[in-house]
Formats: sequence, C-alpha cells, structure tokens
Amino acid sequence: MMVALIPCLILMVAFSIQGALNLRNKRIAPKNFARQLRKARQEGGYKAARELIEHEPHSLAQVIRNVDDHLRFNAGADPAEVLKHQIEDECDTLLQENSQLGIIYRISPLLGLLGTVFGMIQTFNEFAQSVRPDVRELSVGINVALITTAWGLSIAIPSYLVLYLLQRRVANYEHLVLPQEGADALHALLDRPIVGSSENVILPSTAEVPSPATEDAP
Repeated sequence: MMVALIPCLILMVAFSIQGALNLRNKRIAPKNFARQLRKARQEGGYKAARELIEHEPHSLAQVIRNVDDHLRFNAGADPAEVLKHQIEDECDTLLQENSQLGIIYRISPLLGLLGTVFGMIQTFNEFAQSVRPDVRELSVGINVALITTAWGLSIAIPSYLVLYLLQRRVANYEHLVLPQEGADALHALLDRPIVGSSENVILPSTAEVPSPATEDAP
C-alpha cells in the first residue's frame, strides 16, 4: 500500500499549492479592478468598459460579465440580486475546482488501513506456520503492518486542514470580498449605484466622480 500512499502524499502537496495559487486575491478579486473599469468607462464609454471585463481572467470580471449579460437580457432585473446569485455560482465553481484534497483525505486512511490488514494477515500467517512461534516476531510484524495506517493518517489530516482553509477562503470571498468589490465594479460599469431589493443600498466604497450624462448607456 505504500506504493499507493506515496503518490497520495505527492498529490496532497501539489493540490495544496494549486489551491493556494488559484485562490490568490489577484486571481479572484483584484482591488483596483473597479478603478480600472471606471477609468475605461469615463474615457471610452460603456463599450471600452465592456472590452475590459471581457479580457480580464479573474473571477470578479467573470461575475460582472455574467451580471451585465443578464441585465442586457432582462433590463428589469434587480442588479443587486443578480450580482448575489452570480457570486454564489462563481464561488461554487471555485469550490469544485479546488476540492481535490477531499479525495485525498478520504482515500488515504482507507489505503493505510488496507495495508495494515494485509500486513496483519501476512504476519499471523507466518506466525502460524512457524516451527517455533515467537511473540516478539509477532509484535514486530504487527508494528510493521501499522506503519501504513500511520502514513495514511499523516496524509489525511493535513489534507483535511488545508481543504478547510481553502473552503474558508472561498467563503470569505463569497460573503465579504466579492459583494463589495462586485458592487464597486458594477457601479463603475453601469454608472449608477446598485440598489438591492431590500432596504439596504450597496454603494461604492470609494467616492468617484460619475461619468458625464452624455456617455453611451448599456
């Protein structure tokens, strides 16, 4: 079973690094994006702002793209509600793309336990066939058999902890970062405050001078 557990260890390290890189701020919600979008809107109008979000690869741009497409298809929709649903969908996608560690922490203890069972079977079989059975030899065989269980748990526990931290990071993006940054970016794109269906109003976090009224509208 060590032949299977060593690749699990390598994959655990690889998936941990991949998750940390995928969930960096600049890959999800760069803080200067709303400012760039507002500048593009002021200089080139809605078309220039739309081109900017089309070429940006991060999650915030994807969310704003989807919200804008939805609003162009259904002009009467509530932008705040559309933004909320698109953020939830994007974060669900992020969780799915960075959930490989869930397989590692589930399967590695089972592989370790299976290795221990095989080792115990072999140990007891050899003990039973021995001409002069020795309890010390039996204990040594059991000790060797338990090594795979220890390896399996040693891989599973860090995998679970790293996966938990990645999930907490996605939750932070979903509930704190993306709603604020998304509201700022959507305000910059649409050139108006984003009003929710409830009594709360999502306003941009920075005071910027609105674009002239003569600009082309979406």
